[in-house]
Amino acid sequence: MNKYFSLVVCGALLLAACGGSPTASLSVSGSPTTTLSMPSISFGNQVVGTASSGQTITLSNTGSAELRIVGIAVALPFTQTNTCNSSLAASATCTINVTFAPTTEGDFISNLSITDNAKGSPQTVALSGTGVGQAPCTPIGGQCGPGLPRCCAAPFPHHSFCSNPTGFGTCTED
Repeated sequence: MNKYFSLVVCGALLLAACGGSPTASLSVSGSPTTTLSMPSISFGNQVVGTASSGQTITLSNTGSAELRIVGIAVALPFTQTNTCNSSLAASATCTINVTFAPTTEGDFISNLSITDNAKGSPQTVALSGTGVGQAPCTPIGGQCGPGLPRCCAAPFPHHSFCSNPTGFGTCTED
């Protein structure tokens, strides 16, 4: 409880007990309110060993007092960077950028967690994504080009390539 508030209440009770007339004004300061621009992010399928493009969440203090941010955290394979300082003034915003970079195949579910002094802390954003294997390759002699899987590796000491590097062609080895 606020020390000032306790002192005012105790003083008012003492005056009342002694026959006085307690008339005190009580000033109540506002409170911070956290608002997040989205409740969840689904990254969908992401090839193992690669990182997704970032998804941006806006954190807003829609309350009437300063928001004190204690921490912003996620669990791997999700990562975050942010522009948030340790405090956010009333009506101010900051951004949190989240990426997904799976190192194994499978479904991943986690939360972005923002610990602060607002009611309901920690605030969370649900995160999900699926790590998928590399796309299959096109065998030597198969069609290659934009939007198609890459050419399969040729046995050593040869190498494989698409006969037309700027369009559709045939996977070839030399």
